[in-house]
Amino acid sequence: MTLAFLLLAIILVLVGHAFRLLRWEQFVRIYERPQRGSMLRGMAGGYAINTILPLHLGDVFRAVFVGRRMKSGVGFALATVIMDRFLDVWFVALGFGAFALLGQGGAAAQSAARYYLLFAVLLAVALVVVVALRDAIKRVCLAVCGIFNDTLKLDGMVFCWSLINTFKDLGRVNLVRLGLNTVLMWAAYLGSYGALAAAMTAGGQPMALVDVFDLLFGRSAGDLRAVLPGGTLAAAPAAVQMLLVAWFLLPLAVMWLATRLPEQVRGAVNQVTAAAPEGENYLNLLPQADPQDRAVFLSQYFGLQNKAWVNRFLQMNRDITILQDFSAGSNATTMLCMDKQQTFYRKYAFGADGEKLAEQLAWLRAQQDKLPLCDILRAEQDGDCCWYDMTYEPQAVGMFRYLHSNPVEKSAAVLRQVLATLEEKLYRPTALPADSDKIEQYIDKKVDGNLQKLRDARALHELMEAPTLWINGREYKNLNQLAWMFDHDRLRALFAHDPVGTIHGDLTIENIICRTDDKGWYLIDPNTGNLHESPFLDYGKLLQSLHGGYEFMMMTPRVTVQGNHIDFALTRSAAYDALLETLMTDLAGRYPAEQVDSILMHEVVHWLRLMPYKLSRDRKRAAMFYAGLVMVANDAADHANR
Repeated sequence: MTLAFLLLAIILVLVGHAFRLLRWEQFVRIYERPQRGSMLRGMAGGYAINTILPLHLGDVFRAVFVGRRMKSGVGFALATVIMDRFLDVWFVALGFGAFALLGQGGAAAQSAARYYLLFAVLLAVALVVVVALRDAIKRVCLAVCGIFNDTLKLDGMVFCWSLINTFKDLGRVNLVRLGLNTVLMWAAYLGSYGALAAAMTAGGQPMALVDVFDLLFGRSAGDLRAVLPGGTLAAAPAAVQMLLVAWFLLPLAVMWLATRLPEQVRGAVNQVTAAAPEGENYLNLLPQADPQDRAVFLSQYFGLQNKAWVNRFLQMNRDITILQDFSAGSNATTMLCMDKQQTFYRKYAFGADGEKLAEQLAWLRAQQDKLPLCDILRAEQDGDCCWYDMTYEPQAVGMFRYLHSNPVEKSAAVLRQVLATLEEKLYRPTALPADSDKIEQYIDKKVDGNLQKLRDARALHELMEAPTLWINGREYKNLNQLAWMFDHDRLRALFAHDPVGTIHGDLTIENIICRTDDKGWYLIDPNTGNLHESPFLDYGKLLQSLHGGYEFMMMTPRVTVQGNHIDFALTRSAAYDALLETLMTDLAGRYPAEQVDSILMHEVVHWLRLMPYKLSRDRKRAAMFYAGLVMVANDAADHANR
């Protein structure tokens, strides 16, 4: 009879563990496909540790063991284990309360009931406090995590983020199934505890259900430590002690052996219990795949920076994985992403920048039948947010990379095709006379407005006062010595002869996408709202790349400033010089020298327009981009004085 009760107790506790696994899965499967084998081994190892060590340290092992095999990591696994145990506290409190009300277990049950009731109330109060003071607690989390190195800081923030979202996303769990799993789990456990009590009673140690419950969860709970010297069952018959040891350890061995069953058997069990139904969608705990991007985002979240942006970002991107952030010189964000179907680029912006992006999207749609452009997969404009997804082609790269991995002649041929196509399909069909009012607005906002922002910038005050600047060992006239270039009468006369029409507006080298299989090219990221919509602005953008070396500056990490000396390790390739020569030859063949002067002046204006952005977003390197402005302004002045 004793062995029969023991066998029943073991079977029932295994049933309880099975329902615990199913319940744990419910928290995991919000974000990723549960790995049952790893989870079962983690549970077995955790229970084994809990039988000999206090404080439920086995749960930490369970989280670490499983988390290291999860996409979402250890922090997330620990958060789900905490949720699992959080729910157990309430049931144990109810259990001891029921025993106390029924008059069973005596003073021990009453003491445990008070203890667990207080613990449960404290947990409830803690939840209310966390919700009420969530902003302050987020700052505390960031401060505590910031004590450690970057790796540990990120791990800590991911854990806090996981814990927050595990509770917040509880509404995504099937609550009926959660309740059913919990009820069946505890019914099986209670049945096992009753059968164990009967087995121990038959073995010579009289015990009731409440005694086993107190042994496992009471204030002096000891698991296998109960049979050690000083334990509650140290004086029990050896046979009873062996029964308890067998009840603890045999289910763990069975759990481990279950993970070694043939694949066909495990597959059949998983299918019957719907381990991961076909087509099930999972949220991303964090959409960013790159640890550095994750760290930046979580620092913003816990630092309460731009909360509206964070919320919209998560709402928009939780169903995708962000592989890499390609954002550069604008307030819109461009990311390489993937979902279950495909890899693609996503571009988005909020507020005024979202409205600007909506204009860009409208331009792409309006010109898609005229020019080779990126394919738009999906798009949405919702209030102050605009986003769209573009096709990703593995064989398509920006012209910067194409230029430096192919003979220059191939890039030159592509550039000539781009200019000829724009002239034939866009500039000429939309040509209009220059508008003097638009020129005035262009001078006022794009020239004078940005010059004033430079004068007001304290970071550049000393540099702008100097008559000359020494840039990487070479002397240049400063902007205050080139004031004649920005004279309104000169600019009006210069720009009055510009051709006008529909333009791309941001024709940098990186916005020309070349296919490495020589199957053509296409354009991305137009820019509207230039006021004076002249093709010369497109040529000026190309010069900002090839003449000013903008892309190389973006790859230069540091700049030093001493007095009127600006030094930085600017590299420039021979391929850039060769492509610049191709462009200048093409422009000289198309336009007279006066109009080439205008194109060079538009390049200067592009650098002026860039400076406020760099001063606000890249202050440490702003002096380098100011040096770029000064250098191209000197070259434009030299060309005009020939």
